[in-house]
Amino acid sequence: MLLLSACSSKVEEGTIPILSWAGIPADKSDVVFPLMKECGLDLHLGLYKSLEEALTALDAGQKAGLGVIPGFPEIKDSTEYAVKAIMNHPALYAYHLKDEPETWDVQWLKDLNHKVRSIDPDHPCYINLYPNWAWNEEKYVEHIELYADQIDTEFYSFDQYPVTEKDGQIHVRPTWYRNLEEFSAMAEKYNKPFWAFAMAMSHHLGAPSPPAFYPVPTLGHLRLQVFSDLLYGAQLIQYFTAKGMYDVKTLEKSAEFEIFRKMNSEIKAYSPVFYGCKVRGVWHTGDVIPSHTERLRAMPHEKVVSLSLSGQGAVVSLIEKGDNEYLAVQNRDCVNEAVLEISFKGRVRRFTVDGLAGFDGSPLVLEPGNIAIFKL
Repeated sequence: MLLLSACSSKVEEGTIPILSWAGIPADKSDVVFPLMKECGLDLHLGLYKSLEEALTALDAGQKAGLGVIPGFPEIKDSTEYAVKAIMNHPALYAYHLKDEPETWDVQWLKDLNHKVRSIDPDHPCYINLYPNWAWNEEKYVEHIELYADQIDTEFYSFDQYPVTEKDGQIHVRPTWYRNLEEFSAMAEKYNKPFWAFAMAMSHHLGAPSPPAFYPVPTLGHLRLQVFSDLLYGAQLIQYFTAKGMYDVKTLEKSAEFEIFRKMNSEIKAYSPVFYGCKVRGVWHTGDVIPSHTERLRAMPHEKVVSLSLSGQGAVVSLIEKGDNEYLAVQNRDCVNEAVLEISFKGRVRRFTVDGLAGFDGSPLVLEPGNIAIFKL
């Protein structure tokens, strides 16, 4: 799988990049960008009203040590002028072209992507695609493959926010894991990395059932989204939006700031496993598994003797990284903890946020959405 080579100076080498998506006005970026950096973010994607605003944000990004993906009208309306105006800016990471395009947008996006890259071959273009429930679920693969076949971007991105709330109960969208299955398969087919999202803020949005009320995220909610993304092979994590991490009135840290910082520290700690990895297979356990996923019917590797997780079940991913193989097991419940019982042939070590550690075979308690990783 190809990895982004452009703008590597914006992200620590060998780590999964973390991005905040929109929510920071250009004239507030000089204050808020340092908070994003402190939170553990590497990049910000901003939607701006003009090239002038984009330059303001890029200057703030350079000062804070944050890469920027700006979107602004001139990138489409005056492409050559706009690209030449920012292509040498130290904070530039990529160009935002379009969020959630329709199929009829493919041709002009193909042309625009080609034009931008012909002027600046060193920075990629960003286009984010719909979730499956919003783009004709039964034709979703056809739609994303039309995009991939026609538009030669360096990576693919899609959004879906699975954790919702109704009457005080947390629900996980039944379309989500199908989306990960289909999108990761498309990315593998075209040999490109893909980027995925997690919801960072509470809000209402008119959308199909289950209810599109997104609760204030807990660490369990974030872990479920982020780690499932990574277990399916995502190579960059995006948060919608930055408003979940700071107070838009005071421009100070939000009450959830430390939760995001902890989540981000875990992403970086596990990056030696996930960055540049090859996912060899993903399976699910439990009495009921998500639609369009594969049940774990046999052990995922010859070294695994037994594997079970209490509660709702697990996401199980077999990962190859260089000469190493890893098995990652995730608690698919973002509210309740679960107990993992797993045994191996021979000696294995557990990869933790603190690095490699011994594993004696004792049952492990996995917090909501959390993972256990074993080096086979």
